[in-house]
Amino acid sequence: MPPRKSNVAKSKCALCAAKDVSEPRGEERYCRDCWEKKIAVEEIVAREFALKRYIRAHSAEKYLIYHSTIKRPCGQIIVVDDGYDLFLTIVLYPNFGWDEEAYHLEGDTEGRSFAEILVDVVATEVIEPWGGGKWHLEIFRAANPEPEDWNGEM
Repeated sequence: MPPRKSNVAKSKCALCAAKDVSEPRGEERYCRDCWEKKIAVEEIVAREFALKRYIRAHSAEKYLIYHSTIKRPCGQIIVVDDGYDLFLTIVLYPNFGWDEEAYHLEGDTEGRSFAEILVDVVATEVIEPWGGGKWHLEIFRAANPEPEDWNGEM
């Protein structure tokens, strides 16, 4: 039997609109070249964050989150390991534009916010060194810009 022609047309890349999509696997929207470009841009944006360990204990750590555009911390991370799972709590301070678009690529409708990029940074710099495995993440937004001003309010 002759092969049937597919009625499904190949989609074109969201960025260059020229090549057929192949990335990311399972949710194809980009050609390989544009996907690699997008990942490279996200890695550059992620390097603008610095996580500085502030407190270290046997099964817990606290990190302060810094961004290269401001001198003061813009968040904190508390990590607790109960021996089975890793529990992370991130507190985002309002002195940083967490919901702002982290980068812009012409034609890309799928940009990411700084908060979304931070989750990738935490996975790479905190979760992986703790051994990966199962982890739970909570994210809170502080009501006041400085921890000294919180008085227990988030």
